[in-house]
Amino acid sequence: MMGNFRNWTWTIPGWRGSADQSGATAIEYALIGAGIAVAIIAALFALGDEIVSVFQDVQSNLESAGN
Repeated sequence: MMGNFRNWTWTIPGWRGSADQSGATAIEYALIGAGIAVAIIAALFALGDEIVSVFQDVQSNLESAGN
């Protein structure tokens, strides 16, 4: 009986069943990318002042080395 049901679902016009997973895969990759982006933005906000001070130190060291 179950075999007949599976065959029936494939006969519905326009029905592709679970054979086409490309949309789900694209959404999964988009969610992974969004999560990585959020993590990068959070890290930049958390370390922002420290990064600025490092670059200011580098700048002042380069200016003093040039004089």
